[in-house]
Amino acid sequence: MRSLAVLAAIAVPLLLTISAVANLHPAMFWIGPLAAIACALPIAVKATTARAQALVGAGLAAMAAASSPELPELLRITGDPDAMPVHDLREGPLPEQQDGYVAVRGYLRKEWVVDEYRVAEGARPDQNEAAKAALLPLLGTSALTIEADEQLGRVIVARVSPAQLPGASLVTLRGRLAPVGPEIVDSLFSVQLDEEGFASGVQLRPKAVMLDTFDMPTRGQALTRTGLAVGASLLSLVLLLLALPRASAKPPTPP
Repeated sequence: MRSLAVLAAIAVPLLLTISAVANLHPAMFWIGPLAAIACALPIAVKATTARAQALVGAGLAAMAAASSPELPELLRITGDPDAMPVHDLREGPLPEQQDGYVAVRGYLRKEWVVDEYRVAEGARPDQNEAAKAALLPLLGTSALTIEADEQLGRVIVARVSPAQLPGASLVTLRGRLAPVGPEIVDSLFSVQLDEEGFASGVQLRPKAVMLDTFDMPTRGQALTRTGLAVGASLLSLVLLLLALPRASAKPPTPP
């Protein structure tokens, strides 16, 4: 039982910090926490007098396992942002399999901008106030038109601070890749079609991904998340071990 507690609280989260293990399967985000819970459940069954405590320990072990895969990357990219490999869009599009935090160099196309306001759902934005963020294309060329062929790949919609717009057009942006709504893509990109409804193999709406520069953690945030994961792991181990029933003392053997 003590070995199961160590597996649930320490071994599983540590294994998930290894990239080869965390990226073994797309469902590892769920497999890791479920594995930690599976190791802790026998302790909860055995701990008849401290079952609630054991279940809390199992939950903390699952939390530690869920956050572990992101910690090495967070510590790496916040330790030295310049150490992140920069993908230059002038040399080619962002690879299809690329995700997570990236650094991308390209041209901010300020001819097409969508302002993003912080408003309640259904409310109309007050355009007299400053926009929260600006959405605009980040491309590998400053040309007015781009040949939309099979090599176009994913186009990037950059989510940046409006203060970045007056600066230089060739920039290096760091952030996290995220899905982007089709209405945003339609507002920023216009594809000229041929008679068959295609433009050299590219459909009316090109494949797009958002580069959210607001979703870039600081060093303090990375250290805080690491501390929380380590604390959850250690507290889980303590709760699981204390929940185990203690062996009752044997009566002294009569002479």
